[in-house]
Amino acid sequence: MHQVRAHVEAAVLTRARQDGDFRALLMTEPHAALRELLGNDPIPGLRIRVIEEPAGEVVLVLPRPIEADELPDELLDYAAGGNAKDCWWKFNQWAYKQDWMP
Repeated sequence: MHQVRAHVEAAVLTRARQDGDFRALLMTEPHAALRELLGNDPIPGLRIRVIEEPAGEVVLVLPRPIEADELPDELLDYAAGGNAKDCWWKFNQWAYKQDWMP
């Protein structure tokens, strides 16, 4: 999940730098922006906050700590019976068609 999130975040940031309308949508309706970029909203039940970093300031986002009895995201899909391998394959198919990929 960490790799998928990193790829999606890179795609979102690249698109936001290149497209002012997308950036505005991302600031006001992040789920709609994800749907526009990815074709669907991969995390519809999750609250998304978009913060624009002010000039002269650095915003560092720390992931919340994982409790000892909690599964990390990397294992959560498997525990829930999801098909992370298929999801990753589909994301890669989409990602390699995009301009932001090396």
